[in-house]
Amino acid sequence: MKWKSTRIKQTPDIEEFGLIMSARSPFPTPLTNILWQRGITSLEKARSFFQPDKSNLYDPFLMKGMQEATDRILKAKQNHEKIMVYGDYDVDGTTSVTMMCLFLSDWGMDFEYYIPDRYNEGYGISFKGIDYAIKIGASLIISLDCGIKANDKVKYANLNQIDFIICDHHTPGNELPEAVAVLDPLQSDCSYPCKDLTGCGVGLKLITGLTQVFSLAGVPLPEADYNPFERFCDLVTLSIACDIVPIRDENRIIAFWGLQKIRTNPSPGIAAIQSLSTTERRWDINDLVFFVGPRINSAGRLGSAKDAVEVLLGKSDILTRLAEDLHEANDERKNIDTDMTAEALNMIAKDSEYPERSTTVLYKKEWHKGVIGIVASRLIEKHYRPTILFTFSNGKLVGSARSVVGFDIYQALESCSEVMVQFGGHKYAAGMTIIPENFELFRNQFDDTVKKTITADQKEPVLWIDYDLGFNDITEKMLRMLRYIEPFGPENPEPIFATLNVKVTDYNIVKEAHLRLVLQHQNISLNAIGFNLAEKFMTLNTDTLHITYHIGVNQWNGKNIIQLSLKDIKSAI
Repeated sequence: MKWKSTRIKQTPDIEEFGLIMSARSPFPTPLTNILWQRGITSLEKARSFFQPDKSNLYDPFLMKGMQEATDRILKAKQNHEKIMVYGDYDVDGTTSVTMMCLFLSDWGMDFEYYIPDRYNEGYGISFKGIDYAIKIGASLIISLDCGIKANDKVKYANLNQIDFIICDHHTPGNELPEAVAVLDPLQSDCSYPCKDLTGCGVGLKLITGLTQVFSLAGVPLPEADYNPFERFCDLVTLSIACDIVPIRDENRIIAFWGLQKIRTNPSPGIAAIQSLSTTERRWDINDLVFFVGPRINSAGRLGSAKDAVEVLLGKSDILTRLAEDLHEANDERKNIDTDMTAEALNMIAKDSEYPERSTTVLYKKEWHKGVIGIVASRLIEKHYRPTILFTFSNGKLVGSARSVVGFDIYQALESCSEVMVQFGGHKYAAGMTIIPENFELFRNQFDDTVKKTITADQKEPVLWIDYDLGFNDITEKMLRMLRYIEPFGPENPEPIFATLNVKVTDYNIVKEAHLRLVLQHQNISLNAIGFNLAEKFMTLNTDTLHITYHIGVNQWNGKNIIQLSLKDIKSAI
């Protein structure tokens, strides 16, 4: 892995900014430089960045289709129509469905929700789902986190006198479904300023607009101070974290306040999952990504995502048991993940043509459909290239794709669209379906496309270092100041620091893969942990290292102890 620095050379402008930031209390120079790197170049910008203002949330009616969507739902309320809420089976989909169900319940509306079965129906809107809407007498379907390419399914619903409102954030096709309204900021003629919303984020804009429309129509508020943002920002924050969308603009405002709610007054379902943690946590974005999210996803991967919605709704009498079931399902998913990763790596090792390829494309009939995306990400950690894993489902091959930094895998898939039954997704993650006999054709065409378009910089992972530190720079005050830059995520990554010539004074291997170290520099000792770095450390065979890391804390018995979270290590000799 290459190490590169993003640090900017100190200039008079940066020095002046540092003095302004230190007017009341000394502000660490490294953090001043990092803020400048990220476009925070004035006190006013810093204040807005540190404490995002909810008044800067955009008017929902800037989104194309919002007036049509809110008018149709108001009509449904006035006419006592039954609504079906339809969502995907991942975290974004289940949080979206949960939020919409809670909102409709708050306003006393008649509804049911529907989550497709990953194995029998696959991703997105299904004919089976619409048949269920017909069965229950629904006259309106609100889809969340899916539907933007469901042209034939929406047409089928229309033929059965069911209207559709689509809330999505995926890239639209050339033709939009014939819905009453399509809410998707990625529509080419949609002027909504924030293009990075999750499906749940689009849903939040819809219920914010609905609250305004209901109020103007004289519908009594559920409570005097009813505010959909305050009520649901924790659910939307969970979707932002787990869908790995840029935490900037409106997403930063939502995530900042959503984390406050998660830490102080979370929704009952989120609280039930939090209670399963055996360690103290700050409940930051990483905790949502690596603890809460997998437990929700495990329901859709190994069983029914409806279990996750039941937990998130927080209304079940057996909420704690349901949350524990998600916990156990996640443990099972980990075991399947480990076995599948080992199988995939073994297939790569036996493929004599693999070194000549620019991609990893593998298929095994028995692989678990709910875990192939996770394993694709694992393979990128070992073999850094765009990766797709396929399994067999309902007579076809279903694939899950993951990409490397900077490479648009969705665009590459568009070049192979004629050999796929369907596909959809984002720049870094996508799903597709192909017929079995097209596997080799697709594999070769995809590889040829990537080979022609991938750049040299995208073929090797790069670790971008924000600033070089000595251990004397790493203080509790710096850690407090560092937290002003949170929440971290895409477009605002957690700063990575480097320190050279660090002495290892003690170490031990944890679970055969991880590393705990005591490190010394400038006569200061700090603890460090390096996940999956044990093997590399043992091959270096030295007690003097160059290290890169995040600065964090180890919370134990109510005490916070500074701990470095290692990203990579190199021999200093």
